[in-house]
Amino acid sequence: MNKPLSEKEKLLTMLTEIYDQLEELESVLEASFSDLRYSLNQEEQEKLTIPVQKLSAIENIIENQSAAHGILDEYSDNNQVAKALKLELGF
Repeated sequence: MNKPLSEKEKLLTMLTEIYDQLEELESVLEASFSDLRYSLNQEEQEKLTIPVQKLSAIENIIENQSAAHGILDEYSDNNQVAKALKLELGF
């Protein structure tokens, strides 16, 4: 009768070890996925920043050319609306 109790204790010990390993694995995976999520967010932010910078440069070139040709006054209201939208999209 003592032997089955020993088997139960062995089984309980094994299950406890498995549970501890699963908890450790969970914490490692959580840290790994957290780092991966942060990395992916940074990459996506960089992907969005580059086109915005290019668009700003193009807008500046167009404004400079328009000012040089005297076209800027005609479109100044549209330009202010575009800047307001750009500011709004930044948030």
